[in-house]
Amino acid sequence: MYTIPEEIMDYVRNHFANCNNQLAQSLSMFPGIREESLDNNFIAYFSKFGGPVRVNPNWNVRFEAHFIGGGRHYETWEVADIGLMVIFRKKGKIVRSKMAFLQSKKLYADNVKVPERDPYGRMGMGRLLDTKAEHLDKVKMRTLKFEEKSKYKAFKKESEQQHAMSSFQTRFGINMYYLFYNPLTIPHTITSPFEGQLDMDENKVGCRVMTKDFLDEALTIHPKNHMPSYGDIKYMLTGEFMNEEHTGGWRFEYFVADLIMRCKEGLIDDSPNFETLQELLYQKSSPISAALSITIDNEDE
Repeated sequence: MYTIPEEIMDYVRNHFANCNNQLAQSLSMFPGIREESLDNNFIAYFSKFGGPVRVNPNWNVRFEAHFIGGGRHYETWEVADIGLMVIFRKKGKIVRSKMAFLQSKKLYADNVKVPERDPYGRMGMGRLLDTKAEHLDKVKMRTLKFEEKSKYKAFKKESEQQHAMSSFQTRFGINMYYLFYNPLTIPHTITSPFEGQLDMDENKVGCRVMTKDFLDEALTIHPKNHMPSYGDIKYMLTGEFMNEEHTGGWRFEYFVADLIMRCKEGLIDDSPNFETLQELLYQKSSPISAALSITIDNEDE
């Protein structure tokens, strides 16, 4: 019997809660931050852990973060931004592994636009070379607001990306998940350019996770290309998502520690050498741009 001590669960949960707070704070201070930068900040949080940590005399926990690089891999679309893997070991031997794919979507403040295709064809470091007009637009004084009507503007119902995600999960029999980046609180107002210190509020919203199928069902009343708002997700979801704790989706730390690690969500691989996961990951080079593994090793006799 492989029972994870609550001490280990708390260790992982607390780290994801801290990561959640940092990501929500970044979006609260800088609503124009790119979605990709939030993905990178998520990976960067766990990259600072260079090796295993002995949480108690018999249990080790090791985080390993890896940035793979963006690209459209499955049916020309990147079906997920982040791959999350949990590996359970007993004295080094693999007992079970779990995998979940997350497509991240940022909540946009009302006056923030979705980045469009670069009209100048800039690539790589060239994307950092703003024209005078672009620079002046970025530093123009403005008030930015997050409200319940604010939208996840890079999310469009029944888009090509959504169809690719549905195809991917049907083919491999897995659930796809959305990771929603939200500010600390909603409503939230800030002036840009940012000046001074942010009065840190309790993280009442922050990063939330939702299964794709559940959200698809909730959005059936809306037409094609509808961009859901935070209010759509908050008020349209049913079941446990009507509880205050899960408003707008599961908190990131709850999803990982209480659902993935307790094998209530995610793909289970009981093969001894990740055969199922390897078959999945090797499709079209890679379906993800960044990955995080959590290895939990019980050294008890």
